[in-house]
Amino acid sequence: MYMKVDIQIYLKRLKDFFDSDIEARRDMFGHSEIDMDEFYKMVTKKATINSKKNGDPMLSGTELLEIVTDLALKDIREEIEVANFIKRQQEVEKLFIHIKDGFPPLCLN
Repeated sequence: MYMKVDIQIYLKRLKDFFDSDIEARRDMFGHSEIDMDEFYKMVTKKATINSKKNGDPMLSGTELLEIVTDLALKDIREEIEVANFIKRQQEVEKLFIHIKDGFPPLCLN
């Protein structure tokens, strides 16, 4: 994918900033494990839009926060789906009765 030079420079500076300043990274992302590759892809898309719109690829603080929030919510949705799976698995396990050691659980359906 072809990317304008000013967007490449902006992204490089942003990556260098978050790689070198751990405190700033923690302030921006908290202690969550956000996928940085996905973050930079979303920043690139928004920077391209900004560059076409007003000639400057730089994102505002609000735009960066929106991207971080979107990624955090994505992680939360995945955690909720895992929680629902575990809950359903526990409900299935309740159907089985342990009768005797050495034998598999019994299910009367």
